[in-house]
Amino acid sequence: MKPFWCPAEASGFLLDWDGVIADTKLDFSSLREKYFGGRRALLIEDACELSPDVREVYMQELEDIEMEGAKKAVAVEGAFEFIEWLKENKKPFCILSRNCMNVIRRGAETIGFELPQNTWGRDNFKFVKPDPKALTAAAEAIGSDPCRCVYVGDFIYDLQGARRAGMRAVLVQHTEMAWRPWYDAAYPKLTDFASAVKNNDELIPWEYREIFEQKGKDWLNRVCRYTLALPEDALPNADTWLASAAALGVGAVYIAPDRILTPDIWKKNPSFGIEYMGFAFADAARAFLAPRFPLIEVVTKCDNYLTAPSNADELMRYVESIVMLKL
Repeated sequence: MKPFWCPAEASGFLLDWDGVIADTKLDFSSLREKYFGGRRALLIEDACELSPDVREVYMQELEDIEMEGAKKAVAVEGAFEFIEWLKENKKPFCILSRNCMNVIRRGAETIGFELPQNTWGRDNFKFVKPDPKALTAAAEAIGSDPCRCVYVGDFIYDLQGARRAGMRAVLVQHTEMAWRPWYDAAYPKLTDFASAVKNNDELIPWEYREIFEQKGKDWLNRVCRYTLALPEDALPNADTWLASAAALGVGAVYIAPDRILTPDIWKKNPSFGIEYMGFAFADAARAFLAPRFPLIEVVTKCDNYLTAPSNADELMRYVESIVMLKL
């Protein structure tokens, strides 16, 4: 396992429209003032607070503002070149936006951009970001594993949706530190991200940020070679133990192939999907870890796994001792 994340190796790319491909400089402050007393309302979701008649007028005013921006849109620097790289490298991609399709089409016409077949707005898709179902459905539609996809956006909603969907989250055209808990990487310009992709840059994954800051790059390079066996009596439970081991940067966890997730075991590990009861414990563990720690492997065949402590609280000390021995 490599303990680092390489954007160029993503199986699919989900792209925001406004701010990533087209810059429309939208300003919704007047709309929020008029309908929501100036508070930073979610323009689509909070429309349900309005009466049906008012909501209809409101949605039309929202689209009018978006359309005015689309008529004056300019291409984000580097957008065309980045799309070309995606095509040349046969990377599946789509556009997933909160704008309506009329606005997206008008903006594309303004900047001379050919929309991909998989382009979705709020009115031609069954979910709207930051609902994670919007992102997972889009990833599946382009034939990509959501856990191996990256969402590229310029606003907090993009990052929230990606994080909730278990995807990589990349912020472009901003370096907002207040949003750092949400993103894997941030770039002042889309061109900076495009360069990172073309150069096959390896990044510190979001899930290893804390251990990297504590222990450094050498730790990750060493620990990723270890396979720990999940104890039969993991404490306080198996899901906490797995998450604790994964957070240290461990490369793999061994679980015996004949170990089954029984109803009694599931009751102690309710974070596992209930649909895995009666099936292999390893499958439940993979599904649990995939959106949280996508780089770790769960294996059922291994000749050199390490027998780690049962108590999750003791894992750090144990792995530190292994690192010092340089095993």
